[in-house]
Amino acid sequence: MAILRSQVFGHSLIGVYLAANNSYILYPPTLLKPLFKKYRNIFTEPFFPLTINNSNLLGVYTASNKYGIIIPYIIKDEELEKLEEFLKEKSKSSQVCVLKSIDNAFGNLILCNDKGAIISSFLKDYREEIENTLNVETVVYEFANNYLPGSISLANNKGCVVHPLSTDEQIDYITSILKVDEVDVSTVNRGVPYLSSGAIVNDKSGIFGNDCTGPELIRITSVLQL
Repeated sequence: MAILRSQVFGHSLIGVYLAANNSYILYPPTLLKPLFKKYRNIFTEPFFPLTINNSNLLGVYTASNKYGIIIPYIIKDEELEKLEEFLKEKSKSSQVCVLKSIDNAFGNLILCNDKGAIISSFLKDYREEIENTLNVETVVYEFANNYLPGSISLANNKGCVVHPLSTDEQIDYITSILKVDEVDVSTVNRGVPYLSSGAIVNDKSGIFGNDCTGPELIRITSVLQL
């Protein structure tokens, strides 16, 4: 297990630009080589360089677990082809779903791990398609007075941290859907409640924004058992 504080493109928004699960890590092709070498030392999973419609916002546009990945229809054919080739070679069980939703910031709209998924009401018409791709129980549920469950949380298969305004009742429900040991409130990068923007994690490792404070880091790594 390993963790690291870092910046990407001069920002602590690690989870905006990268995406991680227990099978692979997605990163922008323009990531600086010294950073890439550091990240390779943190995660043992294979890394794959990707853009979506020439955008580096991989954490914003994608939602994934070890079973599948949800990506927006704006992805270019050549980008999709390369991703499918990579997944066929490195993650043979991973399905690719190009979701034709106008609301396509799936990293913000979907909270998932390898055991369950919570999606925004914006995606309610696509619930079954998402469930089939991620191969987990998928529910439409919004919490902390927010319609972006993926944006205001950070999860692996052991735990989940959520927006500070989440209630005990909401936390209990999230725990039951994701089937994790613990769910608790937190912030990242000095009080930011949009947790997934500030880090990428899987069951073994994590990279956090440079602005993440000691208490935030201790809290998050404790809940996620990193």
